[in-house]
Amino acid sequence: MDLASFKELSAKVNSSLILQTTLGVAVLSHLYRSWRNRIDVPTYGGILSFSRLLSTVRLAMEGGDIWRTSYAKYPMILVPSPERWAVVVRGKYIDELSRAPDDVLSFTEATHDSLRLRYSLGTTTAEEHEYHIHVVRQNLTKRLPALFPEVYDEVIHAFGEDLQFDGAEWKEVEFLSWIIPVVAKASNRVFVGLPLCRDKEWLSLVIDGAVSCIKTAAIINLFPEFMHPIVGPLISKVQSRKRKAAELARYLIDDRLKLAPEDRPDDYISWLLSAAPPEEQNAEDITQRIISTNFAAIHTSSLNMTHTIYWLLSRPEYLDPLREEIESVTSQMGWTKAAISSMPKLESFMKESMRLSPLAPHTMNRKVVKPFTFSNGVSLPVGATVGIHLYATQVDEDYYPEPLQFKGFRFVEEENGDHREAENVASLKSRNSMYAISRSYLGFSYGRHACPGRFFASMELKTMFAYLIANYDMKWPDSVSNGKDGYRPADIWMGAGLIPDPKGRILIRERSQ
Repeated sequence: MDLASFKELSAKVNSSLILQTTLGVAVLSHLYRSWRNRIDVPTYGGILSFSRLLSTVRLAMEGGDIWRTSYAKYPMILVPSPERWAVVVRGKYIDELSRAPDDVLSFTEATHDSLRLRYSLGTTTAEEHEYHIHVVRQNLTKRLPALFPEVYDEVIHAFGEDLQFDGAEWKEVEFLSWIIPVVAKASNRVFVGLPLCRDKEWLSLVIDGAVSCIKTAAIINLFPEFMHPIVGPLISKVQSRKRKAAELARYLIDDRLKLAPEDRPDDYISWLLSAAPPEEQNAEDITQRIISTNFAAIHTSSLNMTHTIYWLLSRPEYLDPLREEIESVTSQMGWTKAAISSMPKLESFMKESMRLSPLAPHTMNRKVVKPFTFSNGVSLPVGATVGIHLYATQVDEDYYPEPLQFKGFRFVEEENGDHREAENVASLKSRNSMYAISRSYLGFSYGRHACPGRFFASMELKTMFAYLIANYDMKWPDSVSNGKDGYRPADIWMGAGLIPDPKGRILIRERSQ
């Protein structure tokens, strides 16, 4: 071997050794970090637990059974999702999570990690002043009775515009894809008003933007953290969406900025302008808050409505008593916020749907930003994620008799079975409302970070559900149900979500009055 060949071979060997050494150091570093940050709780996945992705797939295939089994067997368990492992704990620890300060267990950091908001929605959340949440919690909630006529008018318009019946014909629709624009129009009637709430470009932005946000986050979370600043800007379309949204809504915001605060309309945009710091009182920043509100509102309400309709069509015996209640109440009170709040059977049916078909297996997710130790001695290192069982809590027989059975009037029966004084019965009715939160009902989460828009969402959902029942007949197509009693499309477990079949189809027609 001549000298040149020897040098070439030596360079190849050295390069190979450098590569092997680098990979070895990386693997050892990963193993060391895993050992150092290990959490002393059982881990889901068995032989597949070495891979978060494979464990996530297996978890989705096993569905509700594994969540109920894990809940019954372990006080705490480490479970996978596409973006992270998370410690999920029983409800006995709910107060420990709820009381922990945000600089120890952070809701916003957990949300940021899950949705990668910088790239998916155009905001860092953890770094911003979340004044839009205060506006939803305070201004919007207090104005619900006054806002109800607009929501109701938009529901009527949306259903009528989309269906356009000719006589008593049945129409077949893919329910989830059909109801999403209805929810978007009704919500944006409050957020931006007429005519923008019916603008096709605006609706496309707020509807498709939410889907794009989730897809973008899912792709980014496939890569290690250090690559997010590279991958995020490459796949994100958030900046173009933000510019387009600001163009469409600019005239509404600029018109209000020309007025003194006391002369502005009493509406959502004016509330945002009043709450925003001076540097954010402009079309771009205010529109971003409206988009963020839409992201939280549209798809969660659409999924909950789809779950509810699927339960109704699978349990048609509930239709007549629900319809009788709606017609009785509205004949006396009209279509008002007070009327919608005076339908205990309707309220109970929707709450039972959310109990048995929540939108996620766990909730109250927090990221550990300072070391945290539970009362049982289990310590969570910085960077870990922790949450509370949602689905398994709501099918716990210690809280609900026959928990896996759908009982549409379960909460009405509780009220009727209570013979205490009037004020106690009123308190029970309040607890049984679909927006009430408790240690056993976590559909809107729990504690100070519970969903701030749950009162608006409840009003909107009840309005749409009541209007559908009062004005339309609905059933499964025979080609879907094959004539089976109790047919309901199977819910889909995926990652950290529990969603109704997005391809589920129903038949609908106008009722003959």
